[in-house]
Amino acid sequence: MNKLIDYLIEILQNIKNMDKVKLARELREIAYHTHKQLFSQIPGASAIAGLVVGSWIASTFTNSPIKGFLSSWGFIKGGTHVVSTATYRFISVFLPITATVITAYLVQKGLKTYREKQLKRNKAHVEQLGHEVQSEIDDKMSILEKAKEAGLISDNEYHTKMSTLYQSYSRDFHSSIEEMIIKKLES
Repeated sequence: MNKLIDYLIEILQNIKNMDKVKLARELREIAYHTHKQLFSQIPGASAIAGLVVGSWIASTFTNSPIKGFLSSWGFIKGGTHVVSTATYRFISVFLPITATVITAYLVQKGLKTYREKQLKRNKAHVEQLGHEVQSEIDDKMSILEKAKEAGLISDNEYHTKMSTLYQSYSRDFHSSIEEMIIKKLES
């Protein structure tokens, strides 16, 4: 528990010392994933996290002193810690949603890191190809950069298209299981 508290303190100190632009970008990303989770389809990993937290709340807390007493003696299944009705309603809604949002954010960050490593590997493979292929890729990249500068594609779309371009030339295709896992995490 102390390790977790130290980690959270370190994160808060890093946020305090963080560049304002980078902090704004991170907050926008959290807001995007919050919106995506609240008003769109919930990805599998996030849904599982929300269900686990909701199940934990239901098995740990109750707002009824009688149910708490009976549960603590093993007569019924349910929460043994009695809290006020307002607190119970708050934690039964807020904690699962928070767990869902945070899990979605962390999964997307993990996938982004994975894609960046994959892009570096694909770029290394492409560098070994001939100058003709490299000039062809450079031409396509300049078109992508112009589309991004003109506002035709977003930053995320730019990175996705760039990764796809290098992937198509690197001939280092994923296994079908790896593709299935990535698509499940993204959905």
